[in-house]
Order: sequence, then C-alpha cells, then structure tokens
Amino acid sequence: MVATLSKFIKINDLNVVGVTKKEGYEIYNLLTIKKKANKITIVSQQTFETIEELTKTTDKKIPVLIVAEGKGVLNKQIDFENETDVNWQKNIDYTTIYYTDLKGLKYNFISFCRKNIVEETILKFQKNGFQIIDVYIGSFLAALLGNVLKREMLFSADLRLDFENDKLLSFSKQNENTKTENYKIGEDSVSNTFLPLYGAVICFFVKPREVRKTINSTLNIEELIYKKAFNILGLSMLIFFLTSLLASYFMIQYYGTKNTELNLQTIYSNQSYQLILNLESQKEKKLSILKESGVLSSKFLTYYGYQIIKTIPENISLNEVNIIPLKEEYKENKKADFDNKTIIIKGETFQESSFNFWLEDLKKMNWLQRFEIISLKKDKKNKSIFEIKITLKNV
Repeated sequence: MVATLSKFIKINDLNVVGVTKKEGYEIYNLLTIKKKANKITIVSQQTFETIEELTKTTDKKIPVLIVAEGKGVLNKQIDFENETDVNWQKNIDYTTIYYTDLKGLKYNFISFCRKNIVEETILKFQKNGFQIIDVYIGSFLAALLGNVLKREMLFSADLRLDFENDKLLSFSKQNENTKTENYKIGEDSVSNTFLPLYGAVICFFVKPREVRKTINSTLNIEELIYKKAFNILGLSMLIFFLTSLLASYFMIQYYGTKNTELNLQTIYSNQSYQLILNLESQKEKKLSILKESGVLSSKFLTYYGYQIIKTIPENISLNEVNIIPLKEEYKENKKADFDNKTIIIKGETFQESSFNFWLEDLKKMNWLQRFEIISLKKDKKNKSIFEIKITLKNV
C-alpha cells in the first residue's frame, strides 16, 4: 500500500535541522530545500540559538531531517586491515548508540553518539510539533558531494575531509575558529556549516549503498505518507463536497426559477384552458341558437321569403311573412324558443281562385314539406283573409 501511495505522494519539501551541541547550549542550523524532478533547490539557510526561535520560524507542515553534531558526537576512521579497528567495531553495542557510517576509498568513517542524546532531541522536536522522519549523525555525509564539487579537500562543519578520485580518503578535526568556506552547488551557494545538512538531503533522496545508519522504527516515512494521503483525500473530498454544494445551490436556484416559470405557465394554461372551455360553451350555445333560428340552414332565410313573394299573384296581398317564428311570446330572462321549420304567412284577397292557384304553385317548391291553412274567412266586403303555415324540409 505504501509503495503504491509513494508513487503518487512525493516528499518534495524538506527541512534539515543541524543540531550542534555546545557546552551548555545548542545551535540550530536550518536548511530548507525544495525538490522538483531531479533538481534540488535551496529555499533558505538560517541559524537559530534557541529551539523557540526555530519553532516560530519553521513551517511545521514540512517534514524534518535531524543531523546531530558537536559535543557527544564521536568520529572514527575504521581500517578493516587493522585488527584493533576490527575488534573495536565488533565490540560496538549498536542498541546503545545512534550512528551513521560512510564507506570511503579505503576506510569506513563512522559518526556515533549515545542513544539517549538523540532520543531526547527527537522528543524535544516532536513536543514542538515537528514531523521527524529521520536522523543522521555527524558530518561525513558531506562526502557524498565529492563527485559534484570535484575537490581534493572539503570542510564539513568542523571536519576537514580529504578526497582521492572523489572518494573520502581521510578526515581531521579543525579548530572552531576556522574561517567559513562556501561551495557552489548548481545555482546555490552552501557554507561548510550547512554542507553536512545538504549531504543528508542527498542521502535521504538517493539512499546510496555506501551509507549505513541506525534505523529508528518509530521514525518512518510511512506515517507521513499516510498522513499526506489522508490530508489530500480529505481536501479532495472537501473540495468535491463544496463544489457539489455550490453546483447544487446553483441548480436549485436555476430549477427553482424554472419551476416558478412552469407554475406560472400552468396557471396561465389553466386559465386559458378554462377560458377556452367557456368560449366553447358559448360557441355551442350560440350555434344552438343559430341552428334553432335556421341561420345555419343551407339556404338563407331571405331565400324562402324571396321564393314565396315571387310566386304571389298580383291580386293577393300579404300582411305578414314570419319565417321561423317564436313558438310562444318572448319573455325577459327566458330562453327564446323558435319554430325553426315553419313559415307563417298572413294575407288577403278578393280572388279566391288566385289563392288556390298560388297554393298549387307553393306545393311545387322543393324545399316545402307541407303546408296547412290555419284559417280562411271572409269579411263583410267578401274579402278572403287567410293564414297559412308552411313546414320546411330538413335544412
């Protein structure tokens, strides 16, 4: 799992703190670096006299490498062809010390100190909120820069390192008042004070075979990788949640507006539909009235009137032609009821024979279904007064 996460979660920022113990006090040298691809860039180089000053300045989110130097740290060159050195190494109790061992050209170079010194330092840093991921002892790690700096001699903190063919050949202790030496590494300038810290960075990222050291099982990079993975996952979930919440808010606003518009449209549609129903009802009523009145007949009402008048002889005079008359007298607030297949004709004549001939002509009309003489009477002047009811065929 860690191997998989390590492919995606990289440690590209590091704080390397050189803890140099003096008589009664400590000096803290802070080297902050950033790694991009295979290039290491120095962000800052700072020195603090107290851990409180270091704590206030340092970004505790960045993991820390500790390089222990100064009082309590011993440096030794081991010649495996020398029996004394071999016996000395065999008698070392590695459970009581912290060490960093570097294989040189001919000899091994080891820096070590008592275990409690390192553990006290680790505990002090952890109490101040630092994420310690590894610890290195001494200044020999600067020798890892031999093939970069291409020098026969380097100063690493208070040690002088001598090289042959870019490999560490020997070392010697220098006076604390030795002047500061600066070394150009790429675009950065590193002093001899910070050179062993830069060597620790190289050792951490490259993990060269020639370096061996104490492994502290409580300081492992797995916890940091899991923590970063958790933070990234948590941040991703938070961003996703906030993005979803924001999208949901806008969608609610958008669909809320659309829903309001649709509700308004529904209201208007219902009103329109109701209006249409009312209009349809009115239309049906009016069509019914028109149908009853005969207006919807295939022949206009004036047609019947014209046909009747055209056939009347000159000696017959009409007093009234009532086409589609009311069935009964019209009364207010009461529906008018028409006799839509009826024509009432009232008139008078002195020539009864003409009246009979006229009736015979009416019978020949193709729109006439039948007719009946409602009344026929004569007055004192022998004038015939008549009323005829004509029934029309289906119109």
